[in-house]
Amino acid sequence: MIEFNQLYYLLTIVDNGFNLTRSAKVLHVSQPALSKSIAELEFRQGVTIFNRKKGRIIGLTHIGSGLVRDARKVYSQYEVMLDRLQDSVSEKKGTVRIGIAPVIISTVFNEALVQFIQNNPGIKLTLIEKGAYELQEMLVLGKLDLAILVSPVTFSSISEQVIYQDSVAVWFNRQHRFNQIDGPIPLAEIGKEKIITLNNSFMVTFQLKQHFMHASIQPDFFLQTDSWDLILNMCQKTNNVGILARPIGKNYNTGEIVSREIDPFFPWKISLCALKNVQHSSVVTYTRNWFSDYFLSHKLVPQA
Repeated sequence: MIEFNQLYYLLTIVDNGFNLTRSAKVLHVSQPALSKSIAELEFRQGVTIFNRKKGRIIGLTHIGSGLVRDARKVYSQYEVMLDRLQDSVSEKKGTVRIGIAPVIISTVFNEALVQFIQNNPGIKLTLIEKGAYELQEMLVLGKLDLAILVSPVTFSSISEQVIYQDSVAVWFNRQHRFNQIDGPIPLAEIGKEKIITLNNSFMVTFQLKQHFMHASIQPDFFLQTDSWDLILNMCQKTNNVGILARPIGKNYNTGEIVSREIDPFFPWKISLCALKNVQHSSVVTYTRNWFSDYFLSHKLVPQA
């Protein structure tokens, strides 16, 4: 059996021009110890690896040349193994900057974040809570590693993977006239109401205005705010209607407010985003894959 250190010694001798004194210094061993190791290798394998002249190594035998060639392959695989091992260790250590809208944290990402932190104590997540446009700009400028955004994104340099899908709904109290309408509420009817929704930095609001524009409807935006709970509270206590993603209702369980889908259907898709054509660190790649796998395993990813 050939020991790995013997192969390493062999390669070092060859790479140092068969000079045992120089090779011993490189290996941090004594020259006698190096000579003994090589002699034992030849003795145990019953082969002659080196050509010698007056006791000095001057080159490789035919068998020795083959052994060196194979030893280089083994050592190369060994280095690959070490690199992979180091990557597996380093990918679970470090800091990852993630941009995410507050409403997404509370409705979609809350449980995923808790589980990630519990499972990966070596990774520090720095969360930046902003609107969609600002987060996209920060991602493009390299101020974020990843971003959780409402799809579709507006920058072509950003790649996105849809990880969650639901719908945008209209919200109203139990005394509102919409309770007399069966099924989804037509966009034209919503356009007749005073509307409360998020401010213009949120992608949902941009998409909502696009829907109204394409339908040639001029809506009355009574109030726009950063606070989703204010929107729902206003809908409960006034006769105005709110436009928000349906999952938000999980955080507002008064029983005095109703949500209904919009006609035509208004999807709410959440994407895990990163810059295209960028070599991310192992910890960023690991984090991205972890969240992708989490939503896939929880069947929160829309199936084709």
